[in-house]
Amino acid sequence: MAEQELKKIPNQPENDLSAAEEEELGYVELADEVIAIVASLAALDVPGVVSMSTGFREGISNFLGKKSLAKGVRVKVTGHSCRIAVYVTVEYGCNIPEVAMKLQKKVKSAVDEMTEYTAEFVDVHIEGVKRREKSELEISFNNPEEGKSGSIF
Repeated sequence: MAEQELKKIPNQPENDLSAAEEEELGYVELADEVIAIVASLAALDVPGVVSMSTGFREGISNFLGKKSLAKGVRVKVTGHSCRIAVYVTVEYGCNIPEVAMKLQKKVKSAVDEMTEYTAEFVDVHIEGVKRREKSELEISFNNPEEGKSGSIF
């Protein structure tokens, strides 16, 4: 009988549920930390972002062995919207305002797409500038003597 009622509703995809069925199934609640993890992972995908910056409180947690995927992100949720503050370290030589704009867009779109919340504000805090660590290949080209120890050539 429930299937017949669903078919009578026009223009409704099969995966959509009516309000009555949603109440029967329950509700979905996201912890603020889930939104922070989504924002943190999106921020790390932006070219020019070296790492997420940790504050004093998060630094103590890391020291005690509690690692968080949401480090460097603070979220304040109000209703179905949220305000996100992202604290990052950027790569030396990059255009900082350009990286900050890309960061805002990437975090906003990731949070909007993956959660039911709207990221109204994404505040970017540049906490530092750091050189990107060189890969083993770059090191071997710069120091050919070091690369010889395990090389087959």
